[in-house]
Amino acid sequence: MKVKGTIKNAGNKPNFWGKYEITIPQNFKETIYNQYYSLDTLYVYCDCSMQLENNIMSIACSYIQNGSIILKSNLIYPPNDCKGKNTYGELQAVISSLSNFDKYINSFTKEIVIYSDVDDIIKILNLEVNFKKVNSLMNLQINLIRLFIHKQIEYPNLILSIEYLFNDLKTYNPFAKSAQNAARKIIQLQV
Repeated sequence: MKVKGTIKNAGNKPNFWGKYEITIPQNFKETIYNQYYSLDTLYVYCDCSMQLENNIMSIACSYIQNGSIILKSNLIYPPNDCKGKNTYGELQAVISSLSNFDKYINSFTKEIVIYSDVDDIIKILNLEVNFKKVNSLMNLQINLIRLFIHKQIEYPNLILSIEYLFNDLKTYNPFAKSAQNAARKIIQLQV
């Protein structure tokens, strides 16, 4: 999705929405452009896709900063107690983003914002949600919290946050869509 500079589009903002651009609210477009051109904040959008018949999931993360979008995706094989549980894949995507964001920061980066589709992500991080009946999810939650704390300690000068991707930021969002499409594409290649 990175737009190469040419004389034709030099100085113009990229059109992420195609012919639908005129229907997108201006304040939303500005939010997207602010994220896209941000020098000091790395935005990460996480998503998961699953294929129940073969018990496989795919995760993808879109890293957005300084006029570029970097997509990374992986296949994962959930344990039997998480078959069909999308939360497992979504949490794996967040763990992947936490494990890899340091590859995409630069000397100007002061903040990392990770967006997740899990509506209880804050409660999960604060142990207000527990997965007592599903051991693999319980272990994944513990690993996520440990990694989050470890990264905060490892990068004390960075503000690191994990946030729920509310619908008002999700709808028409090209970055969330890029993570979603990357996750779907890798799983379709396996079918």
